[in-house]
Amino acid sequence: MSSTLIPVITQVGLQAVFNASNSGLQAEITEIALGDQAWEPDSFATALKNERRRVPISNGERIAPTQIHITAVEDGTQLEYWVREIGFYLADGSLLAIWSHKTQALAYKAAGVDLLLAFDMALAALPAESVTVVGTGGVSLPPATTTKLGVMRFATTTESKAGAVTDEAVTPKGMRSHGDARYSKLAHKHDAAYAALSHQHTWSEVNEKPASFPPSAHNHDDRYVVLSGAPRAVYVDVRSTGNTSSSSTALNWALAIHPNSGFNENDHIIVLYRNRYVRGTGNGSAWWTDDRTTTLIKAGSWRAIATSNNGYWG
Repeated sequence: MSSTLIPVITQVGLQAVFNASNSGLQAEITEIALGDQAWEPDSFATALKNERRRVPISNGERIAPTQIHITAVEDGTQLEYWVREIGFYLADGSLLAIWSHKTQALAYKAAGVDLLLAFDMALAALPAESVTVVGTGGVSLPPATTTKLGVMRFATTTESKAGAVTDEAVTPKGMRSHGDARYSKLAHKHDAAYAALSHQHTWSEVNEKPASFPPSAHNHDDRYVVLSGAPRAVYVDVRSTGNTSSSSTALNWALAIHPNSGFNENDHIIVLYRNRYVRGTGNGSAWWTDDRTTTLIKAGSWRAIATSNNGYWG
């Protein structure tokens, strides 16, 4: 993260800068304190409301007479909190400047993940070049692991092909080289050139086949269905054709749709037909509808074997 901060210069910090200037020196910022309380600091502040972690400054540079760029790393592995306040401490322990906001968080520190801090710190309230930064010499990020974010090197082509290194990342090109080295046709058991699409194996090239084919004369038992001899059933809805209570009439309508010549012995035809008529209700009359379904089997002629009826008013 990189943020431009305009912190509040404290009275204590201002006095420390004044004392250093009178001695011909610059006040040295050496540490950053992080806290999780949101508030509106003023110049009389001497500490954070709830400091969670204090870390040394990693590096810093002056980018303007009254502006300094600062970097640091919060590497507390077990801490987890929102950064809502931040303080900048001088080498003598004085709080030079402080920043916080009632509704705005600066960053989030997750447990087990290092937080890289980078600030452009505006110090317009101080004399130009009166403050400098003393850091540890640079940001040192830990190597990445399978459970922790960090710095990682890319594997070379040779390392990608070998596939033995456990702490390096593989690029798409490296992944391709790994696949080619292990699974290409040159390393395969087949010949260098793949078989053509028209290729067919000979009978002698087939493994684990029976001595004779078919192995022997055999019959399937009754668990199997011989499709060529299986009867079929045809469902025909003739309710829109007409109104009838006769299954014979309904069958004739159905056979007009599916001709009798298309059926074999033992085939079934299931006919859905309708009979609608006026029926007395005790208080007059109303329409009554019978939806009927008749199943017939072809045994020489068509024979009805079952009929169901669903009747309703309307």
